[in-house]
Amino acid sequence: MILKVRSHALARSLPLLWRPMSTVTSTLPSTPSAPPPSSMPTPLPQGSQTLSSMSLAPSPPTFSPVFIPPAEDPLLSLLTNIIMRDGKRHRAAKLVTDTLSYLHSVTLAPPLPILREAVRLASPAVKVVTLRKSAKNLPSPRALNERQSTKQALRWILAASEKRSDKSLTHRLAKEVVAVVRGDSDVLKRKEEVHRQAVVNRANAPRR
Repeated sequence: MILKVRSHALARSLPLLWRPMSTVTSTLPSTPSAPPPSSMPTPLPQGSQTLSSMSLAPSPPTFSPVFIPPAEDPLLSLLTNIIMRDGKRHRAAKLVTDTLSYLHSVTLAPPLPILREAVRLASPAVKVVTLRKSAKNLPSPRALNERQSTKQALRWILAASEKRSDKSLTHRLAKEVVAVVRGDSDVLKRKEEVHRQAVVNRANAPRR
C-alpha cells in the first residue's frame, strides 16, 4: 500500500517531459511551417541584372595605353644592334624603348605594328653592287633575303632621321617612322631608285 501511494505521488511530481507525447504536443503553441530552403527563391540585390539579361560571353581584353613590346622581339633586337655603339647594348635598348614610347604618345596606337609597317614599306627586294670587269664598272643587281632586306630598311630609316632638326634620336626616329607610313619620306624615294637601277641593269645580273 505504501508503494502504491508513493508511485502516485511520484507521477504527480514528474515534469512535462515525462508525460505522453500526445499531451505534450497538444500543449505547445502552433507555429507556421516554413518551406524548405531549396524552394525559397534567392532575392537579387537591388540594381543587379536578371539572369536572362546577363551575357555569358567573356569581356573583350582592354589595351593598356602604356603598352611597350618586349625587347626580345626579333625586329627590336635587330634595331638595337644597329643603334648600338662601342658595345653599349643597354643604352641602345633604352633608346629603342624610348622611341616606341614617344611613337605611342604621338600616334595613340600600339607602336610595334607601326614600326613593322614602316619597315615593310621601306624594305628593298634587291641591291645593286658594282663589279669590275675589263676596266669597266658594271652595276649588277642582287636579290636580298628577308633579314638583309629588313636590315637595309632600318639603316635607311636611321640615316634619314639624322637629317631632322630634333636633338633627341628617339624623336627623330619616331617621326621618320611616321613619315614612312604616311608616304612622305625620302626612304621610299631611295627604295624606288634602287629598284629602278636594278631593272635597268638586269642584264648584268648573275646567271645560273
